[in-house]
Amino acid sequence: MSIQQLPGSTGFMYARISSMDKRAVGKLTDSNHLESLTHPDQPADYDKKIISLYTQSTLYSNDFLDMINKSTPYYIDNNSDAWKWDIQVPYKFPKIIDVPTTTTDLTKPGIDGQEFQLVLDTNEFSKNAIISVGTRQYGPRLYVIKDPMPYNAGFLYSFTLVTDNPTIDFVSSTFLQVGIELELISAAIGEFDQDLLGLPRLGEKITMFESLGSAYGFEHTVTKWADERTLRDNSGKPLDILVYGATRRGEMPMTKNDVKWEPFIEFWMRKQMLEMKVKRMIWDKPGTTKSGGAKQEVKRTSAGIYHRMRNNGNLVQYNRGEFTANLLRSVFGDLFYRRVDVKDRLVKMYTNEAGFDVFQQALKTDALNSGLTLFTNVNGAESGNVTTGSAQNHLTYGFAFNAMVTRETGRIELIHLKELDLPQTNLEFGQNKKSTPVFMVFDVSPMSDGSMVNNIREVRMKGAPSMTWGYIDGRAHHLGFAASQGMSSANKFPGYTIWMEDRCDVFVEDLSRTVLIEELPQF
Repeated sequence: MSIQQLPGSTGFMYARISSMDKRAVGKLTDSNHLESLTHPDQPADYDKKIISLYTQSTLYSNDFLDMINKSTPYYIDNNSDAWKWDIQVPYKFPKIIDVPTTTTDLTKPGIDGQEFQLVLDTNEFSKNAIISVGTRQYGPRLYVIKDPMPYNAGFLYSFTLVTDNPTIDFVSSTFLQVGIELELISAAIGEFDQDLLGLPRLGEKITMFESLGSAYGFEHTVTKWADERTLRDNSGKPLDILVYGATRRGEMPMTKNDVKWEPFIEFWMRKQMLEMKVKRMIWDKPGTTKSGGAKQEVKRTSAGIYHRMRNNGNLVQYNRGEFTANLLRSVFGDLFYRRVDVKDRLVKMYTNEAGFDVFQQALKTDALNSGLTLFTNVNGAESGNVTTGSAQNHLTYGFAFNAMVTRETGRIELIHLKELDLPQTNLEFGQNKKSTPVFMVFDVSPMSDGSMVNNIREVRMKGAPSMTWGYIDGRAHHLGFAASQGMSSANKFPGYTIWMEDRCDVFVEDLSRTVLIEELPQF
């Protein structure tokens, strides 16, 4: 029996053996099945334990699942498949939504103390407030004469111009346009004034709604004759049972108290369930479909994180060959500006191998364009040509840049997410070619470490906190020959069926904290 050490689990081994091995207790001992890894009262932990066990044993590794398992799952606990949550909307400055004709008809609005009106989208500014228009630095200052009044879809304000040259200065039409933002700067409260300013409004909340999509699952039927055979690989290693247990003196004991096991076919089905879970959570498109036959049923599919980020997050697309360091400066500089202090700016970009390639090239180009010069030291003398001289055979060419630091972006770290390395067809690149570059940023908020915790979460019904699975035993029991004696069978089929099913989705609490950067496809 081949035994392999589990990395990170001292003294814990796994091995693949045959059910025909005299030491194997697998198919003959119900209590030793792998489901005993979890307590029946704690089904929610089952999937995570399985993923952890598979990852450590190199049977299955998935970076996306590892990350999302660190987020707290969201369980729906109501009479519907839907759930809702609130997200905080950043503060937005009041803006002009209409300029009345009483103002547009004025030749020089505000000159010599002249009053004029504007319609804003909020009633945030009160009497005696002094506000800037367009920009703090260059915009005019307006004095609010009286509290605003409701006016159509907004609020009507009356202003005068604050100036030290009232007979000359007026408000340029440049600052009296729909969409121009205004900001509270100061106040002018006199000796006898009783009207003070009110507090500014807080950031708004948006209530988001979502509903759970359809389920997914696999089934596999094993005939009695097939189950009685010993399956081996090309080297003769038996393949039909995976055994997990603690070692003693370098040996794996074959006693039911020490060994947990599962048939290889069940491992393979669970692996397929995990792979489909990841594909759904990342790549699924929203939509509906109808089942045929007498029972017409509308089945819903939910959007994966890619399509959520693409449709409602911060989306940046570029043409092939146009990915640059300046593009990153622009994207994250705008997101962080006035929101996150320079020293606190951190970006973790999850990407594929193609993403590493374009990132590396972009930083090399940016460095060379900045005037960077590379030198080698040959016998104490510096040389500007790194390919000449006696040391040319002792040079090392750097593999790749995986991070950059700029004032606008802070530190940007690149992390390989293997699930983004998509298998290719011949549609664009041809088989076995790299997929197009894609960069996913799951959280740019200053409170986050840049990972998806807890902005991206798994969601499922509270009554079904993990995958479900089971067996339909015909004339053969799924635990083998011994368990088939005197069994209660569901049918007379000479074999048994294994089934697995799950229903879960993924949702992003705040898409404004996500960024998707992708290359436009060439088809």
